[in-house]
Amino acid sequence: MRVKLLVQTQEFQSWPATKERAASTSHNLVCVDMSQPADARMTESISYRLKDEEIPKYWDKAMDKIIEVNLRRIAHSKSGKASIIGEIVETTPAK
Repeated sequence: MRVKLLVQTQEFQSWPATKERAASTSHNLVCVDMSQPADARMTESISYRLKDEEIPKYWDKAMDKIIEVNLRRIAHSKSGKASIIGEIVETTPAK
């Protein structure tokens, strides 16, 4: 499924190493669903976690743009926050 998302903000997070896990970071684009029809849109913000190869292309460059993502699945954090798993296939300026 392909979804259109308007990038509102971006978030950088980092976690220190623990006994069980290595240190890690994430670069997330925080988006609003732009699906049609409008009544089918998700009402909460949703994050798209950039892959390592996508960071140079989209970090600090995707603000206020619409990204189209081939959606593989929606993951939820322990706190219930939604994140899109997929690939960005296109970006366009917001109208």
